[in-house]
Amino acid sequence: MTRPKVVLVGGIYHADAEKVLRAAADVVALANPTPAEVAVALASAHGAIVRYPHRVDAAALAGAHKLVIVASSGRGTDSIDVAACTAHGVVVANNPGLGTVPVSEHAIAMMLSLSRRLELSDRAVRAGGAWAKRTDFDIRDVSGRTLGIIGLGLIGSEMARKCIAAFGMKVLAYDPHVPAAKAEALGATMLTDLNELLERSDVVSIHAELNEGSRGMIGEAQLQRMQPHALLINTARGKIVQQKALVRALAEGRIAGAALDVFEEEPLPEPSPLWDLNDLILTPHVAGLSGDALRELAHSAVKQVLQVLAGETPRSLVNPGAWTAAMARRSGAA
Repeated sequence: MTRPKVVLVGGIYHADAEKVLRAAADVVALANPTPAEVAVALASAHGAIVRYPHRVDAAALAGAHKLVIVASSGRGTDSIDVAACTAHGVVVANNPGLGTVPVSEHAIAMMLSLSRRLELSDRAVRAGGAWAKRTDFDIRDVSGRTLGIIGLGLIGSEMARKCIAAFGMKVLAYDPHVPAAKAEALGATMLTDLNELLERSDVVSIHAELNEGSRGMIGEAQLQRMQPHALLINTARGKIVQQKALVRALAEGRIAGAALDVFEEEPLPEPSPLWDLNDLILTPHVAGLSGDALRELAHSAVKQVLQVLAGETPRSLVNPGAWTAAMARRSGAA
């Protein structure tokens, strides 16, 4: 293949990785593109890296006759229409495992902040008179409590391991795609009923992938199953939780608090009903974006794009069924 063209849809996480890519390819960087701009850029591209929440969908692929590889900037592939890529003969790569440590640490930080009422205490000190109110903060320990984990993949497993080791928490898990033996090996208990997990947990932490089975899985009925003192944490994908239902549950005091790093719509529209809620922590989808993770994710994505463009199999091929067609297309572009 002659010098390839690679499109960065939404940019790339680390400048060093972009330098590596530019040394081997002609790069088009689209900072905040419209769908139409993505389609135009892909029409002459051989590869692409897409950063959530931007998308590469069937419409963008329709005119991308040279495209061989689309890589996710992170672990998730919900910003890429994998089925459309496969039908179009385009391979998809992602970067599993690199967000495991930072996302699990972020979820634990959220759990501790909610339990220890750190934001409430901070506001009270700044407002004055905090020492007279110290016993009114309803501070809770997490040690020995029950943690319910929805999604026992790499991040969910790391969350379970850390919370058992550090806090002696009892961990329940719900994941219809994972055998019970995996939970047992971690020291957790696998449940087959999501409602049971919600009813028994003091803290519920979501680590599931977004798919048709998980989309909207936490709604009004599920929130009603949770205990009044329970906390909900979501560092996975915003569309797993029905946001209006969560707003009602918090406003009515049906659960004690929540922490969200992800939202149904990103960026979060301003103003948002979430702003008016107490006992709610909001962060802008940064759980996996520690400095170390950003560098590793960017280099992983770049390496896999360059591997495929050189005819080599990447480390994390999402749709192997597209490989033969993609290599034929690559050979045609050589």
